[in-house]
Amino acid sequence: MRLPSNLRMKLACDFARVKAQGSSQAGKFLVLGVLRAETLKEFQFGLITGGKLGNAVVRNRIRRLLREIVRAHRAEVVPGWQLVIIARWRAPQATLAELEQDWLRLARRMNLLKPTASAATAS
Repeated sequence: MRLPSNLRMKLACDFARVKAQGSSQAGKFLVLGVLRAETLKEFQFGLITGGKLGNAVVRNRIRRLLREIVRAHRAEVVPGWQLVIIARWRAPQATLAELEQDWLRLARRMNLLKPTASAATAS
């Protein structure tokens, strides 16, 4: 199942606004930048894979993996956020599981995920 295009950030001004006004956290493979956008019914995300990561084949592979991670956890993300996911230089060597683990750790640290039923009963 594909992600709807309204979830994708496409304009450079949106990326710049997240960088200027938002906050970010760095993980081993990714940097996650976030900005609260109350007007959004769901959330928006954008991906940045710079040329230092490798050639187009490598960068496109990383983008596919990151889109799959966002698609898999779409229901868990709290609405009203703009996310920018930046792949770090280590990302090309990472597996899907390692990227997903890094993304989840950063998303939890930034309070982007809805509390799960098991986490709510544990606290």
